[in-house]
Amino acid sequence: MAHGLKTSYANFINWYWEYWGHRLLRGLKKMDTDGLCSFIIKDSVHAPNWASVFQGWYYRRENPFIPWHLKEVIKLAKEDKDLCDFTMSPFLERICKSIETKKWVDIENEYYELLKKFALEENNETKVEELNQQLHTLQDRLVEYLSEVNKIEVKPIESIKSTIISPFEESNISVEDRRAFDKHFWTINWQRNNQLSPDKILLLNFNYTKTAELYCPKDKRTEFSINQIHGEVAKPESVIFGYGDEMDEKYKELVNKNDNHLLGNIKSIKYLETDNYRKMLEFIESDSYQVCIMGHSCGNSDRTLLNTLFEHRNCVSVKPYYHKKEDGTDNYLDLVQNISRNFNDMKLMRDRVVNKVYCEPLTEP
Repeated sequence: MAHGLKTSYANFINWYWEYWGHRLLRGLKKMDTDGLCSFIIKDSVHAPNWASVFQGWYYRRENPFIPWHLKEVIKLAKEDKDLCDFTMSPFLERICKSIETKKWVDIENEYYELLKKFALEENNETKVEELNQQLHTLQDRLVEYLSEVNKIEVKPIESIKSTIISPFEESNISVEDRRAFDKHFWTINWQRNNQLSPDKILLLNFNYTKTAELYCPKDKRTEFSINQIHGEVAKPESVIFGYGDEMDEKYKELVNKNDNHLLGNIKSIKYLETDNYRKMLEFIESDSYQVCIMGHSCGNSDRTLLNTLFEHRNCVSVKPYYHKKEDGTDNYLDLVQNISRNFNDMKLMRDRVVNKVYCEPLTEP
C-alpha cells in the first residue's frame, strides 16, 4: 500500500463486485452463483439471461451505445427487487458488513469466527464444507486480482530501502538481552555510535506480491534473502490463505472434534506443503536477530507464526514501523496492541517491543 498499490482486502472486495458486474453483463443464464452470492432473475421479468437484461430487454437506455458502469450494474442487480432475487452467504455478509462499518476487513479472521460457530452446531458438515469452498473461491479471485496488481510497475521507496539495510540502534535491544548481546558482538562488528550492522537479512514477505523483490540489494556485502512465506501469485498453487492461531482457546476444541474439514485451512498445517517455514526457522535459530515490522498489521490470523518469531530465545527486539497519517496521527498504539496479542509473556513483550520514541513511520505522508 505504501507503493500506491491497492492491495487491502477492502480494495479486493471492491474489485470482486466489479468482477460480478462483468459476469452479469455477459451472463447467459437466469441464475448465476459462485457459492458466495447468487443473482436470480425473477420469472415475472421474462428475460432469457442476464446479458439480455442490460441489452434492452429490461433496462432501456436513451443511448444504448454508452457502456454500462460496473458499479451501476451491480447496484441495480442487488437493489432492484422487481428484477432479481439477490442473496449472500453468511461469510460474505460478514466481510461486507466489516467494510461498511469499519472501512476494513480481515477476511481470514471472519472465516475463522464462522468456522468456530459452525463447529459447535449439530450436523455441521455441510456448513463447514460450504464455508471452506467459499474461502477457496475467494482465494482464486484474490489471486486473479493480485495478478493484475502485480503487473503494475512500481519503484522502490528510498526511505524503506535504507531502513531495511541500515544498522539498528543499541536502544532497540531489549534490556534482558543487551548485556549478552554487547558481549557477543563488541569485538566482531560493533560500530561507532552504538549501531550494529546485521550479517544476514531475511525479508519475510506475507503479501503474495513481488514488491519484496524491489529491495534485494545489488551488492552482496550483507547476506540477503526473501521468503514468500504465504506463497506468491505467480505460483497460485503455493498460496496459503486461511487462519493461523493455535493460541486461540477454541482451537483445541476444533482439533478435538477429529474432523479434518475443520483444519483444512489452518496455516500452520498448510506450511508443511513447502519448506518456507523451515527456512524461516533455520534463520532464527542461527543467531540473535531483530524483527522489523513493515506494513503487517500483526492481526490474529498469523498469530502462531508471529509468536514463534517474537518469543524465540534469539529475538532481541521487535520494532514496528508505523503508519503516519496526513493529519499527524499514527497507528503505533493500534499496532503494538496487535503485537501484544502475539505474546504469551507480557513482561517479555514490554521489554522486546521498541518504544515509540525509538521508532519512526515507514514512510512520510
